[in-house]
Amino acid sequence: MERAVFVYRGEGGPEEIVVERRGTTCSITRGGKVERAEAADLGDGRLSLVFEDGRHVCGRVVAGAAGLVSVARDGASFRLPLAEPLTDRLAHSPDADHEVEEREDVRALMPGRVVEVAVRVGEAVPPGGLLLVLEAMKMQNEIRSARGGTVLSVPVEKGKAVEGGALLMTLEARPNPIG
Repeated sequence: MERAVFVYRGEGGPEEIVVERRGTTCSITRGGKVERAEAADLGDGRLSLVFEDGRHVCGRVVAGAAGLVSVARDGASFRLPLAEPLTDRLAHSPDADHEVEEREDVRALMPGRVVEVAVRVGEAVPPGGLLLVLEAMKMQNEIRSARGGTVLSVPVEKGKAVEGGALLMTLEARPNPIG
């Protein structure tokens, strides 16, 4: 059996999430609630989960900056404040410097075409604010700010193609308010 424990830092404060997998059976425990699903690795880096209530979630998870993971699913890309317990504890200890990296590079998770650029250089963006829309695999993906900040550069243009991993935008990130 595989077991992983994570700390999710949402608006309600830190919360433990436990993921256990045995073969194709997966259980996710959050806030004392257990959800079970059938899991399948799709071979292209995506994971498919079919929950007992019929919900189907399919996507890809990529490690990002410390304490963040990037998730691409259902045509959308977003970042979650999720870390292993030791990484989270070190980042949020009383002795830790709570300043997050000054700059945040926003990169394309997959190749695509820029459909819309929603911000300009110098503009302040709130956490979760729309940065741009990237069309990939005939789906429009909203790319949003993880922490918020000020836009430093936008090296892409509407209508232009980008490769996976391409720099889409650089933000001067705001410090992490959770600590």
